[in-house]
Amino acid sequence: MFTIAIIGYSGSGKTTISEWIASYLDMPCIDTDDKVLEHLGMSSVQSVWDEEGEARWREVEAEIIPALLQEHAVVSLPGRSPMSESVIDALKKVPMVINCIADEETTLARIARGKDRPMLRADYLQVRSERLETYDSLATHELDSNGDFASAIPRIQALLTDLDSNRPSK
Repeated sequence: MFTIAIIGYSGSGKTTISEWIASYLDMPCIDTDDKVLEHLGMSSVQSVWDEEGEARWREVEAEIIPALLQEHAVVSLPGRSPMSESVIDALKKVPMVINCIADEETTLARIARGKDRPMLRADYLQVRSERLETYDSLATHELDSNGDFASAIPRIQALLTDLDSNRPSK
């Protein structure tokens, strides 16, 4: 069994990158936001935050993500989930943790286009800055996710070259 975790701040391209990697490696892709919604029986992140609050969302993330990180899959994590102790402990056991890094301009442009992203209480760039060190400390690999997705594909393939030669068979 092999897990690849995709972390990074909101707007860094985690979902698109995780889906591409999963397809490229013929592995399942798990979007943890979808799993939290499924667990709560709700249809959107915004509805959870409106009806049950951000604290409930974070509680469920911390509860279910560690088990998801034990799956044979590419797992895309929400931007804040690596701040939870239970998720940090689980990520330390994952053989490949890719930190997607986009610059401030790219981050803000993608967040503005995003759907179903609740507004954070603090300034996006301040929060991003505060989290970068944690992402860096947990990552086994970094991926520059600036620009359009097509320009990121060679960088993703370069990260996966090592993996392909060391990956256990299914």
